[in-house]
Amino acid sequence: MRISPSRISPLFTGALRGLGSTWRVVEEAAEGAHPRRSDRTQPVIYSLWHRALLIQSFLQRDVGACVGISEHADGELAAQTCHRLGYRTARGSSTRGGSRLLRELLRFAKEGTGDMALTPDGPKGPPEEVKEGVLYLAARVGWPIVPTGAWARPQKVLGSWDRFLVPAPFAKVASVFGEPMHLPRRPSETQLEEAKQELTQRMHAVQIRARELL
Repeated sequence: MRISPSRISPLFTGALRGLGSTWRVVEEAAEGAHPRRSDRTQPVIYSLWHRALLIQSFLQRDVGACVGISEHADGELAAQTCHRLGYRTARGSSTRGGSRLLRELLRFAKEGTGDMALTPDGPKGPPEEVKEGVLYLAARVGWPIVPTGAWARPQKVLGSWDRFLVPAPFAKVASVFGEPMHLPRRPSETQLEEAKQELTQRMHAVQIRARELL
């Protein structure tokens, strides 16, 4: 018997707030890359691996960013939880509702009210492999992409496809925001492939840096 996400979401959000309040957090960010930066004249698109969603959704709550969320069955719980944490949401994915997701994100970009965040390996993987959606979006809106990494110690690594990270109570948690990466407004296929490889390398680099901070 399925339980409605509207019933689970308040409990899940409360549990996350309670867990996150015990974490000891260390952050590192390149200039103009932190979600709580004072100068917000240049909005950005945050790119994070799917496995880091729990960590970053708590740490960067209440900044008004718009997150892209899957239309799969578990997406509704994630969307309601994100709303409770102060995010805007756009629904869709690379496998379902992709065009709708792009339209909603473009609409949000035109409003000019905040940053955006996407998991380029979501919603079903392969894990830590960049898909081109985030690159197309960045090129369309002219925003830089900020590679984002997170790690925790101690933590539980779930047996899901993405090896989802759940920091333990009172864990030390690291969050890293790399140098913003710029794309041309009308990239060629060659430029897109090069950007894909570069973003993958940058995301692995910030993930390694997050581990080093711990």
